Amino acid sequence: MEKDELGLATKRIVGDLVTDIDAISCSLNIKNQNELYQHFMPFVKNGGFFVSSKHAFALGDSVQLRLSLYLVDELVVVQGTVIWVSFNGDSSLDVQGVGVQLTASEGDLVTTIKCLLDDIPQTYKSTLTM
Repeated sequence: MEKDELGLATKRIVGDLVTDIDAISCSLNIKNQNELYQHFMPFVKNGGFFVSSKHAFALGDSVQLRLSLYLVDELVVVQGTVIWVSFNGDSSLDVQGVGVQLTASEGDLVTTIKCLLDDIPQTYKSTLTM
């Protein structure tokens, strides 16, 4: 476990992953291609996800996202940062949650997700973010 100059823990071990001690942990279960399309944010630098949540997040919060993706047998754990907060009633979709920007190290996951979404017709179907 990593420690700061005062000897206080700054990282924690979750499974095989070392994460920031202050990271808020949340989960997202993607069951099919349509749900992936609804939650994934390709327009965000490094990619991102909209995570429905009633938790009181703040901009800049560190997030550890446990992602269950269809077609992937293992739970995927990624790191990110809250880049926007949507309160209940803020949008026409009326979904409360946060936009989480993935870290640059998640590039392989973003590439995989973009491939999974390649065969969706290029329509202007609304998502949870737009």
